[in-house]
Amino acid sequence: MKLKVTIATYTAIVLAKLVCYVITGYLAMLAEALHNVVDILIFTTLLYSERISAKPADHLHPLGHGLAKNLSGVVVAVVFITVVAFELFLEGIERILHPSAGKYPTFAIAVLIATIIPPTLLTLIYRGERSSTEESAFAELINDITSSLGAIFGIYLSTIGYPIADGLASIFIAILISLNGYRLFKNNASYLLGRSPDESFYERVRAIVESFEEVEDVHDIIAIYMGENKIHLDMHITVDGSMTVKEADELTARIAKKILQEIPEVAYVLIHVCAEKGKEIKTTYDSVMRKIMRM
Repeated sequence: MKLKVTIATYTAIVLAKLVCYVITGYLAMLAEALHNVVDILIFTTLLYSERISAKPADHLHPLGHGLAKNLSGVVVAVVFITVVAFELFLEGIERILHPSAGKYPTFAIAVLIATIIPPTLLTLIYRGERSSTEESAFAELINDITSSLGAIFGIYLSTIGYPIADGLASIFIAILISLNGYRLFKNNASYLLGRSPDESFYERVRAIVESFEEVEDVHDIIAIYMGENKIHLDMHITVDGSMTVKEADELTARIAKKILQEIPEVAYVLIHVCAEKGKEIKTTYDSVMRKIMRM
């Protein structure tokens, strides 16, 4: 619902800025309009990815579709940097080399001020806890507010004898978009590369597992995000070597149930039963496989 409202709002904003550009001729206004056109495409992509991520797991995607949100965040970031920012940067340089004065600056500034209000109100809708999709949308709202302020400043300076300010404002907007794009890319790409929870998560898991008296120790825990707030958890536990397979199976079921109850972000638990203690709590798949190959 939030994204649908955002898309509708930005459609009206684009129309207002395009009309204003035709009337005034300010490059900063055109830059803002084009920026918002891409915003609409971005918000539409985020909306679609949110629907995909909600789909249940299937045979082709046994861990679900949760990473679709992070993938959309990467796409948004790339669009920020390669399309919007790059084009605005080139247009800004062109306007600096060949400055031209726009018309009706008061009208242009009034339109920009008016179009800042809706994104500002939308940030209130996105405040508090946000999903990765909403975080991407929120980042773009902040982008728009800041870039509009830059455009207002550029148009104002151009009216008091600094015509190159229009181009400088476009370059400022381009740099701002690039920085936010990089931040979004870095955060979302880490999930796609198999990001693991922080150390406190591993300590919580160890405390739960070792609360069972049959468990001698827990080791070689591997936890990775398979979606937003969804963790795939793999671990090895050491028990008495005389324990039967049935007893071990019942024990792992009880451990898994308690973990799922006490750590809601864990969506899947796989427990391996061992007869020998391990040396480290946290490990990697490579380390586990090397141990197996040496057996």
